[in-house]
Amino acid sequence: MTPADVVAAAAFFAIVVVGLIARSLREMVRRQPTQRIAVRVAALRDPLAQSRQTPNETPSHQLVSLDRHPGDEPAWQAWLRAKQQRIETIAGRAGVRTIVTVAVMIGLASFVAGSLAGIPLWARVLGALVDALIAVRGVYLFIIARFKQRFLAAFPDTLDLIIRAVRAGIPAVQAICTAGVESDEPVRSTFRTMGDALLVGAEVKDVLEQAAARLQLADFSFFAVCLVLQRETGGNLAETLENLAAIVRTRRDIRAKTKALTAEGRIASKIISGVPFFIMGFLYVVNRPYVALLFNTRAGHKMLVLAAVLLVIGMSLIRKIANLDTSR
Repeated sequence: MTPADVVAAAAFFAIVVVGLIARSLREMVRRQPTQRIAVRVAALRDPLAQSRQTPNETPSHQLVSLDRHPGDEPAWQAWLRAKQQRIETIAGRAGVRTIVTVAVMIGLASFVAGSLAGIPLWARVLGALVDALIAVRGVYLFIIARFKQRFLAAFPDTLDLIIRAVRAGIPAVQAICTAGVESDEPVRSTFRTMGDALLVGAEVKDVLEQAAARLQLADFSFFAVCLVLQRETGGNLAETLENLAAIVRTRRDIRAKTKALTAEGRIASKIISGVPFFIMGFLYVVNRPYVALLFNTRAGHKMLVLAAVLLVIGMSLIRKIANLDTSR
C-alpha cells in the first residue's frame, strides 16, 4: 500500500467523520427547545389567513415584515438581516451602533497589539477580523441575555395586571393597551407596540404571532398561544392567564435556582482564567529574563499563541457547562 493510498483513505475517513459530526450538530440544533417552540407556535397559524394573501403582498398592519423569500436575497444576507432586526427590536438602533463600535475598537486593539508583538501583516489583519467577529458575537449575546433577564423579570407582574383588568370586565385588547402604559420596561414598549397595532384594527392573532416571532421568548410564546386558543375556543381567560402566570413564576424560580447552583462553577472559571496572568506577572517581577523568552523568541510566540487558544477553549467549555440557558 503506497503512501498516496494511505493519505486517500485517511482523507476519506476524515470526510466521513466530519459529515457525521455535522449531521449530529444539525440534529442537536433541531431538537433545541427554541426550535420546537417555534414549530408549535407556527402550527397554530391559520392557513386560510395565509392563503388570502398573495406571495408578494404584505399586510398593511404588519409592524415588521417577517416573510423572507429565498430568491430575493442570499441566505447570508437574510440571516444577517434577521439578526439586525432582532437587535433593533430589543435594543433599538443604539444596540446596532454599540455592536459596531465594540467590534471596531476590539479589531483596532488586536491589530495594534499584533504590531507591537512583531506579527506579520496578514496575521495581524486576520487576527483583527477574528477578534472583531468574536466581539460582535459576544456583545450580541450579552444584549440578548440582558433583555431576556429584564423582560422575564417584569413579565409576571404584567400578566397579573392583565388578569386584574380582565376580571374587572375590561376586554383583552384594552388590557394589553393598559399593560403598554403601566408595565415596566422592556415589557412596556412591547405591549405598547401591540396595543397600537390592535387599536388601528389589526387582528389579535397576527399581532401576537409577530410579537412572538420578534421576541423569541418561550414565556411570551405561551402567552400568545393562550390568547389565541382562548379567542378560538372560548373559556375563562382570567383563569387561563393565572395558570400561565404561575408557570412563568415557576420558570423564573428555576432560573434563579440554577444560577445559584452554578455560581461556584462560574466563580471558579473566573479564578482559573486569572491564574496564568497572575503567575506570569509574578515571574516577570521575580525573574524577568525567564519570562522575556516568551516574547523575544519565535518558540515563545508559538507557546503564547497555543496557551491563549487552549485557555479560550477551556474557558468556553467551562462557561458552557456552568451557564445553563433556562430562559428559552
